[in-house]
Amino acid sequence: MPVVRLIRHGQSASNAGEATEHPDIIPLTALGHAQAALVASCFRRAPARVIFSPFDRAAQTAQPLCDRYPDTPVSVWPIQEFTYLAPRRYVGTTRLDRCQAVVEYWQRLDPRSRDGEGAETFVEFWDRVEAFLERLAPLAGTSAVFSHGQFLRGVLLRLLSGPLGVEEAMTRFRSFRMAVAYPNTAMTELAVSRRGTYVGRISAGHLPPEMLST
Repeated sequence: MPVVRLIRHGQSASNAGEATEHPDIIPLTALGHAQAALVASCFRRAPARVIFSPFDRAAQTAQPLCDRYPDTPVSVWPIQEFTYLAPRRYVGTTRLDRCQAVVEYWQRLDPRSRDGEGAETFVEFWDRVEAFLERLAPLAGTSAVFSHGQFLRGVLLRLLSGPLGVEEAMTRFRSFRMAVAYPNTAMTELAVSRRGTYVGRISAGHLPPEMLST
């Protein structure tokens, strides 16, 4: 039965409370690189493919696994983080600095709202979640997928809830994103049935306590 391993990127500079410049070029910290190396060591055999988002922190997390199995096919898919705040808000700011803008975005609860140039609407995000599952379902073997906390929560919500209208999806996701922890480099394993539906085990991988971060 095909298996999908959904892996959140390692600790990033933003996760660690550091100032950033742009959401797609936020790098891993030293701890994040150590977490990525540990993730690679969890694979006892080469996956059929490695897939990661175009954001630097996901690519850097996937790199040790790619280095360990250099013959494994690698692909970049549009599974980047849900960037609902305009990128200009990231310039020279920390996660704490952006907190009020985050609160205001989710208070609006408008799936078609765009915060500014370069920002994504919830409609666009949810379409990417749906497209990812459709593209992934027919693949054989084990797929190692390196993505981001909110995108992966969106995937899990879609699998648990089934098809949703975009307004209901956003309402549920607002609560889901706060209620469901997905630490850096946590791994969720999904089995795929012959009909391309996701079934069976959904188990989060665990790092040693000293390696965990959010």
